[in-house]
Amino acid sequence: MKGRTMITLLLAIALSRLFFPETVAADEALYVTTANVRVRKGPGTHHPIVATIPKDVRVHVVGRERDWLKVESRHGNRPGYIHSRYARPIALAPAKSARSESRVAGLYRTVVDVDLREGPGAQHRIIYKIPAGTRINVVRAEGGWLRVESKRGNRPGYLEKGSVERVGP
Repeated sequence: MKGRTMITLLLAIALSRLFFPETVAADEALYVTTANVRVRKGPGTHHPIVATIPKDVRVHVVGRERDWLKVESRHGNRPGYIHSRYARPIALAPAKSARSESRVAGLYRTVVDVDLREGPGAQHRIIYKIPAGTRINVVRAEGGWLRVESKRGNRPGYLEKGSVERVGP
């Protein structure tokens, strides 16, 4: 009877983990995508796709569930999950990275009418169009895209580098 009780207990533990998987909170970390990766509403392929992140984009990881990384958007989108095989952890280069970001940040002007997008890539949804000649506040670069944040509280977004020129520090 004792052996049967132990087997039943082990089976119950295994089934509980299958149906009620434990969320393992990872330390917040910065990762970079290694391919175009689908962001899902939950940790598994049965959850709906809510976005796609292009290859070589930094993502902010705030948790982990089995093989799924919980990512949090820095521009207001809801958190989602990506499979860990499509991202790798990165370490920020201490001072050099900060200096190069500060060289990009500053006041710019659009040289053509440009689409402001939700993420750094043409596959991201357009938030709105910015007319040529509009002054914008750039905070950082991600590949060929610039992160724009409004000083008046408008929604942040991304636009292509070639559509602007620097006008101030």
